Order: sequence, then C-alpha cells, then structure tokens
Amino acid sequence: MNSMAMADSLLMMKNESLKFSYTLLHDSNVLKMLIPFTREKINKSSQSEIMEMINREAHKYRYTSNSNLQKMLLGELEALYKIPRSNLYTKQDVADQCDRVINAMYYDLKKNNKKFAAFVTDDNTTKLEQIMEFQMVKLVDSINEEKATDEQLSQIGDLTDEFVKGLPKHQQNQIAEKLGINKFTNNTMRQLIATNGITVVFSAIVQVTGFAFYTTLTSIVAGIFGLIGLTLPFAVYATLTSTVAVIANPLFFIPALLIGGNQVLKWQDNKIKKTIAPIVLMQIMLEANSVGEPDWEAFLDG
Repeated sequence: MNSMAMADSLLMMKNESLKFSYTLLHDSNVLKMLIPFTREKINKSSQSEIMEMINREAHKYRYTSNSNLQKMLLGELEALYKIPRSNLYTKQDVADQCDRVINAMYYDLKKNNKKFAAFVTDDNTTKLEQIMEFQMVKLVDSINEEKATDEQLSQIGDLTDEFVKGLPKHQQNQIAEKLGINKFTNNTMRQLIATNGITVVFSAIVQVTGFAFYTTLTSIVAGIFGLIGLTLPFAVYATLTSTVAVIANPLFFIPALLIGGNQVLKWQDNKIKKTIAPIVLMQIMLEANSVGEPDWEAFLDG
C-alpha cells in the first residue's frame, strides 16, 4: 500500500520539485557546499547560499522531461542504497522497487541514526510512516534551534493558530486536551509557544494531525525565514547547514584530507546524501495531494 502510494506520488511530482530533489541527491557534495556555506557565514547573509547553489545546479535540468527526471530520481535512490536496477514494465514493478527503497532507507536509518532507532516502534505503523513522522520531529527540532526573532515567533504562532482553527472540532479538542487548555481563542498558539516552547506545542499538533501539519509547517517556516520556493526548503536547509558545519570545521576537515583524501570526501558525500534522502522521500510523498493523475505510460519501460 505504502509502496504504491510512493510510486503514484513520484509520478505526480511537479517539475520544480523533481529538479530540486534530483539535484540534492545527484549534484550535491561536500566541496560544492563548503564555498557557499563559508560565504554565507562570512557575509552573515539572511538568504541561504547553499540553497541558491542547489537552485542553480537544478537549472541544468530545465529541458529534461518529467518522466526522465522521475526515473533519474528513483535511480539515485536505488544507487544510494545499492538496490539493483529492475525493468519497470508494470505499476507493480515500480511499487516493488519503491518498497525496496523504503525498506533499505528504514534499516539504514535504524542502524546508523541513534535518534531514529530510539524513535521507531513495533506497533502497526508502517516503515514509511515512521520515516515520515521522524522527519516531522526533526523539523520541529530544527525550528526550535533556529534563532527566531520575537516577530518571527509571533508570525509562526498566528499562522499555526489559523491552521488549528481550520481543523474539525474534534481535532481541535484533541489538541487542546494535549496542551492542557479548554478552548482556542485569538492568538492562542502565540501564547502557548511563548509559554511552553515550539517543541511542546508542535508535537501535540503533529500527534493529532500528522502529515497535514507537516505540509503546513514547512510552508509557514519557509516563508517566515525567507526560504520561499519549494515545500521543504527549511528542512533541507537545516539538514545541510548542520551537516556541512561539522565537515567545515578545520579540526575535522584538514586532518581528514591528510589521512584519507578522496576516500574521506566520498564517505562524507555518501553520508550527506543519506541524510538528505528521507527529506527527498518526504518531498515525494507530499505530491500525493497534487491534482491530476500519474502518467504511467511515459514512465514505464517499453
């Protein structure tokens, strides 16, 4: 079920999302990101130099068809997790390959990410759902770590308040119960965030609304922090900058180059890509809500 949903969503991805996601996996590497990262820190820029670099790289694929980009993106995920390429003659062939990607990503995260290993459960939640929920938690954490101004926090509160008030009454009641309040009034979220912090408030909303809030949350935060464009720019930006910050540290980078040279760089490139891959999977799954139908005829092998 989840693998077919991923297959359908992949084929419904918009051109900009496809180019951006493929570039993240195919064209991003340590050396390419170090220069814009350093420039951003020196200039104290309010815009992300890394994101600008990725957008420039993505422009190379402006004449590549959606069906080819979809195949290329799936191919990058296959290569990253060492999944053999299969002929894709039917919808089920694509779903089976997506299932292999989901399983490989899940077990890689479980093995190499201590936070994910502690997060996963043995209940009826599927592997895909657990990966998605973990990404929500990571995004909330990254927002909490961001040095937001009082005005930005106020905006986040107001927009979150608007989101919650648009929910069905039973969901509003569930969220209110989790947050220990009787009902929502004007600027409730602003007050709750100021009192309890973003993590507590957002975690309560995520527990009730799940995927729907993730979509809204990324859009809200991306807009407020000046990363307007795709649905997940803030999640990508937070992941890339935190990873590159570690690699860019001279105490790490120079000894690593002296000892291992290219092998160390390749290892770090692979590490970055495996950090990015779950975000790309989230980007794919967000397309499930797109209007239209998957173009299977253009995607499937002859």
